[in-house]
Amino acid sequence: MEKKSILLVYVNFSSFVKADFEILSSFTNVTKYQFKPVKGILHTGVELLKELLFLIFKGHKYEGIFIWFSDYHSLLPVLYAKLFKKKSYVVIGGYDVSTLEEYGYGAFSQPLRAFFTRNTFKYVDFCFPVADALRKKLLEINPHVRAETLATVTDSVKFSFSEYQRAQRIITVSGTANYQRLMVKGLDRFRELATYLPEFEFIIIGITEGAKKYFETVPENLILVPPTEFEKLVPNYQQASFYAQLSRSEGLPNALCEAMLCGCIPVGTDVGDIRITIGESGLTLDNWNPEIVAEYIRQNHNKTHLRNLSRDQIVKLYDNGKRADRFRSLILKPVNL
Repeated sequence: MEKKSILLVYVNFSSFVKADFEILSSFTNVTKYQFKPVKGILHTGVELLKELLFLIFKGHKYEGIFIWFSDYHSLLPVLYAKLFKKKSYVVIGGYDVSTLEEYGYGAFSQPLRAFFTRNTFKYVDFCFPVADALRKKLLEINPHVRAETLATVTDSVKFSFSEYQRAQRIITVSGTANYQRLMVKGLDRFRELATYLPEFEFIIIGITEGAKKYFETVPENLILVPPTEFEKLVPNYQQASFYAQLSRSEGLPNALCEAMLCGCIPVGTDVGDIRITIGESGLTLDNWNPEIVAEYIRQNHNKTHLRNLSRDQIVKLYDNGKRADRFRSLILKPVNL
């Protein structure tokens, strides 16, 4: 039987988008379309025109459209699918249902972005929030949207470990090029924590040269590492004792999951699904308090049972097969919608 053809629309071909591309490719013919990330209304308008022309001239080839994130790039494909009776699916990652006005973060912190996002939710056939906290936010925006929480895929074979005794090292990973991203991901908190634990080495992976200025004076025990190839993250996780996810807004933190699979003891803030992800394997804070985190780290450094517990938590929570099975059932049997 001939495979169905699916159009995958995305902005950045990140590790989790790549994972979904591979899942979809296992049972459909997938064509990738990148809506290039640009700044400014004019440049965004050009990308929207390109997307519209692509849909007009090539959209007929596809039986369904699968979109990562809801934003400027999602509305035209969803409307096209609606008009021509095709199925549309949108993955909700966090930004698309969030608002942190003090940092200008979230699709609903800007009126035009909110228009594109809100109408995407109005006309899309099905949404896949990657965390249950995001599903709840989505239903607050549109109580009628059809949505199912479905965690992203994390490779438990690739992300693994054998060394239990670790250096006094704490890491976090966040591709950061601006102040907004720094604050949303709580990297200012990570910097502050470094001053409470001078005997530990702190590493942030993903800081561009231009973003270094936002850290002001960098403590001697804090190392800022530029964006790193995805493949090189594994040894960094395997050598660290703790992973810190101190975000102010979050969905399902993929890097946290990867680090826990590699035996990092997790500490995090209670936003998004961080508390669910960490469970009893680490520390989740109701309110930011660096003294509590510092004491926890000192007491639990190299407690080997926590490394096993961290890995087991992710393996138990996020079954890789579930996402693939659900995509297959919905896309091959769209009557279930």
